[in-house]
Amino acid sequence: MNNNKKVQTIFTRKHYINIISSLIIWLSGVLFIIKFFEYPFLKIVYYSIIFFLLIFLIEKMEKFYKTFLTKNLLFLLMLIMTAAAIVLYRLDYVGYPPIAGFLILCLIIFYHSQGIKITLIQLTMFLLSPVIYSELLAFSGLFALSVLAALSIYISDRFLQSIKLDWKFFLLAFLFGITVSAHLVVGFIYLIYLLFAFRSELLKGFIFGIVMTAVYIFITSLENKGYISVQVSHSHLLSFIPIWLKIFLLIITIYVGWIVADLQEVLFAIGVILFVTLILSFVFKIGQVGWSLDVFDFSLAIIAIPFLILSLKEYRVDRFLGKVLADSKY
Repeated sequence: MNNNKKVQTIFTRKHYINIISSLIIWLSGVLFIIKFFEYPFLKIVYYSIIFFLLIFLIEKMEKFYKTFLTKNLLFLLMLIMTAAAIVLYRLDYVGYPPIAGFLILCLIIFYHSQGIKITLIQLTMFLLSPVIYSELLAFSGLFALSVLAALSIYISDRFLQSIKLDWKFFLLAFLFGITVSAHLVVGFIYLIYLLFAFRSELLKGFIFGIVMTAVYIFITSLENKGYISVQVSHSHLLSFIPIWLKIFLLIITIYVGWIVADLQEVLFAIGVILFVTLILSFVFKIGQVGWSLDVFDFSLAIIAIPFLILSLKEYRVDRFLGKVLADSKY
């Protein structure tokens, strides 16, 4: 196979990012069914068939639907779904942050989409993920926070390419600091991206980190005094993980942030690390309070899934290693 040719499928054996991201999203749905439904076996079977069948059909029937399905039509459908969500908000079924998160995520998908196929796959996986349904059952605000963090990364990736110490540099640092003050777990997300973005400009990265930390301290102090409230719920996501494992996860996060090659790998690494942290937290929580489905918390999955969805794309890979090649755009 000639590596210079365009890849016709995004789920070959070497497309590790797409395959692993899809499997994690599917596994999150399976865990959601196990937690919230009685007699889940048949439901898991049906869910798995629907999940993989839809992805397979979207992958293989591109020539059929791309003749009539356009981005404008998909955008119109997104607006209709947003309007329906607003109706649910008016009926007190859902809060406004998930609606805003859904709208922002769709806008990111459409703006950075490579084509109809990728857009359909991303939207389908999002609708089949437990994110929306988990927020309907127990609103936490974490989905909106996750999408806001992803949006700030995309904005930064555009405006920090030259890495000049101008107003955009400090405005982005201010934005990052506010987002981290909403939940400290966002700091792990930003750590991966900032190491990727500033590894060739460490001094400017240090300045960016100082400004971001100063904003975080300032916002947190105002919150502690009761002047403002910016934190989302579930503020102790890592409380059951021992300190030595937190340090190990931090070291892994720093290492991964240093070696990722592009923004796709950044998004993928963020999603995988968050999901692995979710599983570890679940295991240690069982060890402390005993086995029960009630102890399984989907909060980290809600944060991870948008990044995994956004990491899905068409890209060329190394023939043997599955490594993303530099020229991965079509």
